[in-house]
Amino acid sequence: MQPTPPSAPNQPAAPRPRSSGGSGIVVGLIALLAFIYLVDHSNGGDVAVFGGVDRHIPAQDFHGAQCTAVFGSCKIDLRDAQIAGREAVLETYAVFGGVEIRIPEEWQVVNNGIAVFGGVGDHRRHPPKLPGTKTLVLDGAAVFGGVEVKD
Repeated sequence: MQPTPPSAPNQPAAPRPRSSGGSGIVVGLIALLAFIYLVDHSNGGDVAVFGGVDRHIPAQDFHGAQCTAVFGSCKIDLRDAQIAGREAVLETYAVFGGVEIRIPEEWQVVNNGIAVFGGVGDHRRHPPKLPGTKTLVLDGAAVFGGVEVKD
């Protein structure tokens, strides 16, 4: 008969390394920097931070506007507005928030904005472009947020 080897004393398993939450810190810093930039560069436009802005613009000579939504929402209704020239510019910034734009059916939309983990959507029927059709140019950015155009 062979002797049994002595058993090792019960030792606890080595502790598992903790995850550092670094990705949450990075996202938080990006959101903070985007917020500071957008609030600093808003030129009298509407700003919604953890809240909402609902604005109806019936201007007969609409040239442009600006809306910034940070963890909030902006709703802009341009259905009663008229563009004086050929085009108007609407700057929209959505950071962890959303912007909803309602425009007349006959307007065309040109999207010059950028989207980073977000999007810009045009959910309208598109009538054929006729001579003299007014154009709304969308500038700005959607970062973890969205901009939606409706009629």
